[in-house]
Amino acid sequence: MFSKHEQIVMERAITLAWGGGKKVFPNPRVGAVIISDDGKIISEGFHAFHGGAHAEKNALDNAGDISVSGCTMVVTLEPCSHFGKTPPCAVAIAEAGISRVVIGLEDPNPLVAGKGIEFLTSRGIQVETGLLSEEVKKLNEVYLHYIKTGRSFVHLKMAGTLDGRSAAADGSSRWITGEESRTRVHEFRRESHAVLIGGGTAVSDDPELTVRSVTCTEEEMPVRIVLSKRSLPKNLKMFNSSGRTIVVTDNRRDIPDSVEIWSGIESLNSLFTATAKAGLGLILCEGGSSLAASLLKEHLVDRLSIFTAPAVLGNKGFPLLADLNIDSIGNILRLKNVTVEKTGEDILTEGSVVYRID
Repeated sequence: MFSKHEQIVMERAITLAWGGGKKVFPNPRVGAVIISDDGKIISEGFHAFHGGAHAEKNALDNAGDISVSGCTMVVTLEPCSHFGKTPPCAVAIAEAGISRVVIGLEDPNPLVAGKGIEFLTSRGIQVETGLLSEEVKKLNEVYLHYIKTGRSFVHLKMAGTLDGRSAAADGSSRWITGEESRTRVHEFRRESHAVLIGGGTAVSDDPELTVRSVTCTEEEMPVRIVLSKRSLPKNLKMFNSSGRTIVVTDNRRDIPDSVEIWSGIESLNSLFTATAKAGLGLILCEGGSSLAASLLKEHLVDRLSIFTAPAVLGNKGFPLLADLNIDSIGNILRLKNVTVEKTGEDILTEGSVVYRID
């Protein structure tokens, strides 16, 4: 059984794990805390970046000259027992004399998947799992999705009016939503590995797709990805500003040499497999109604965020979404784990899409 104090310590481990941010992908976010018999925190650590020391090893090293023999380690995810970029954490835990390990969630990665727990118990270490597991799943939703599907996690962002319009009849859309909503979008960009748009949005809006309204280091800037079959002008802002830009197309046309070309991508599904392999685990889609509809129809949206402004445009305005081929209320797409909040005068609704499975 878990003690109340261990729950508090696990909350601390989860907070530490968030410190790794997006730099840890394709690894999980992990935090670890070592406590003595009387519950005193001896040391703590987290996985800071892919290729760096794991959380458990950092916690052990941060103990310094203090003996951790007989202590408990509280860790968000099952320790590994295999050699990868770093030595196995389960071995280091056993060699340090840790007598009890409290784990938030078993690691579904086939390389780990119970093997770490099995190793620890074979060394006589008491192991308990499942403490704050739902919180750990939220912490690692991008990693868990990648392990399950092999694809990047897709976050679709949309903004529209109360009557579901994204732009006026003349195509103008700046600004439907207010400043606070736009700031939140920049926060979305900062937490994402890449921002995706279609060729139509690239030409009509000419966005920079950089993070501006919130503090962001050059390292944190997301990669820009344009999915396009059309010709793209050389003077696009994203082609003429610092940062990495990728155009997914089978024809370079007049695209500047500084821009990466990804060809041979046959579907959206294969695109997100390719982005995951390239280390881009979280993709924010800011495309138009057609790209958004395609993602939803192909069941590729994992998180949906819709900003709704207190305004109306009428039926001459452009719809927020293109045709989803939904002809019956029985096929409606709903959200689960929904949150609703105000962002200035706007309303932000977020959740996971529930896809109908026949």
